[in-house]
Amino acid sequence: MEFIDYLVVGQGLAGSLLALLLQERGRSVIVVDNDHCHAASRAAGGIINPITGKRLNRPALIDALLNRVFTVYPRIEAQLAVPLLRRRTVLRLLQNDEEAERWRRQSSLLEYREYLSDIPPRPFPLFRDKFGGFEVTQAAQLDIRRLILRAKEFLLAQQSLVNQPFGYGDLDIFSDRIRWKRFTARYAIFCEGYRMARNPYFSEIELNPAKGETLTLATSDFAEDRIVQHGKWIFRNLAGEILAGTNYQWDALDEKPTKAARKEITRAIRKFFISDFEIADQRAGVRPVTRVDNRPVVGVHPRWPRLAILNGLGSKGALQAPFAAQELVSALEERKPILKEIDLCRPSLWKSARRN
Repeated sequence: MEFIDYLVVGQGLAGSLLALLLQERGRSVIVVDNDHCHAASRAAGGIINPITGKRLNRPALIDALLNRVFTVYPRIEAQLAVPLLRRRTVLRLLQNDEEAERWRRQSSLLEYREYLSDIPPRPFPLFRDKFGGFEVTQAAQLDIRRLILRAKEFLLAQQSLVNQPFGYGDLDIFSDRIRWKRFTARYAIFCEGYRMARNPYFSEIELNPAKGETLTLATSDFAEDRIVQHGKWIFRNLAGEILAGTNYQWDALDEKPTKAARKEITRAIRKFFISDFEIADQRAGVRPVTRVDNRPVVGVHPRWPRLAILNGLGSKGALQAPFAAQELVSALEERKPILKEIDLCRPSLWKSARRN
């Protein structure tokens, strides 16, 4: 029997980040993952943007989220010895008169100014700009694929990664520990993404998972260093690939690329990107989104106190992951309370609590 501090189930963005943060504290960790085949990050753009969506809103807790982004990811880069995060400017091209008018009103608010460039956007000849645009300066892009691949290599080198499916029937839960196969741990932490629905301990938490796909484009004309958004987005990542995405689909939840998504994204990109391109690659993944409030799920199970979870990062995973992971680490290591807005124990999450 091998004694460890933590058993982490899932090596997507959430599981990788959590395992590395725990190791940073000197804790022994084993990660169980079936070759990363169900992670949403297979197709994630990794865009970190404080002004998002059709309504051009700021995400909740945005200042705290950005603070963790720009402190946690650099530590992970140092730990893995590979560049992962790059501060970027987002060029948001407005899509219609209604959006332009909304932005005219919101951009005058004091709480938006710290995120915006104080000079007009420089020319963008490769893009159509009928309704104008603006630049967000407090933004970034995380190479999630590279983070997960390098984390896998790092964990394998330490013999801290078990590459096989996790069997719930092999899990024994005691008052002071858990046991799974040859491992005994203080806690088991589940970072399974949308596969949480199959977890017998957390299946009462209702998800509304959304499949998303991204394209890798082949074009010699994209010399832009900004992330460009016009409904869809296009940018060059750290590896030099030109990525475009994404879409949302709530049925056929799997990791298989589809012709429909390829057509949708291609048509949308051609509406604002003037130059021609070809499709070099296509990837799909499923985002774990909580149905009740679209917020992360973080904490210790109210019935089984040796089971914990980090999930529900949704479409803003790169933005939310450092904050959510740090909240869980602080709760497990220092007994600090988890922020109530993302706490696993908020009653609205649980089907049984909503029925009562």
